[in-house]
Amino acid sequence: MTATHRAGTYLANFLADRRGVAAMEFALIAPVMIMLLLGSVEITTGLDVNKKLGRATIIVNDLVTQQQAIVKNDLDDIMAIGATTLLPYQRDLPQITVTAINIPLTGSPTVAWSRRMVNQTVSTPYTKGSNITVDANLNNPGTSIVRVETQIAYIPLIAWTIKNTVNTSVGTSGPGLAMSKTYYGRVRQGPSVACSDC
Repeated sequence: MTATHRAGTYLANFLADRRGVAAMEFALIAPVMIMLLLGSVEITTGLDVNKKLGRATIIVNDLVTQQQAIVKNDLDDIMAIGATTLLPYQRDLPQITVTAINIPLTGSPTVAWSRRMVNQTVSTPYTKGSNITVDANLNNPGTSIVRVETQIAYIPLIAWTIKNTVNTSVGTSGPGLAMSKTYYGRVRQGPSVACSDC
């Protein structure tokens, strides 16, 4: 048997052998399947955080607008309830701002009181009595409304093609998406929600 004949036989046997086909197919398909799995998990998590942020905004607004009078400690507790709505997402803490707005019979809407929670630290973001812009549809003279604004930085586990850099409430930054929600609610009992120590 000549060397050429032996090489031809080996080549024919190699081409006819199908024992490694499944392993080769898996090696080609596995990276694509893993990327699809991770991508679907990340998209689902992002949508869930966005939905929970909206729910937290509505919950805080709903709890505040049911009150006739409120104090700082109660507001802080209500904002803490809103923040826990976003669990188990822990890559950032939400920033929650609650603002009571008085709309006088004449003149511009003004801030009655405001309270903001960022990274468990509470502050007063707007000066009492300062002018504030309200959508024309909500500008009913002689009424009072409560506005709740929430923000959170969504930091994915894998950045993929996200080029935006977002700052978290804890002071870090990274590639991600800034999510925010705003919700207005009418006061349910009485003309306004009074805050005695705000």
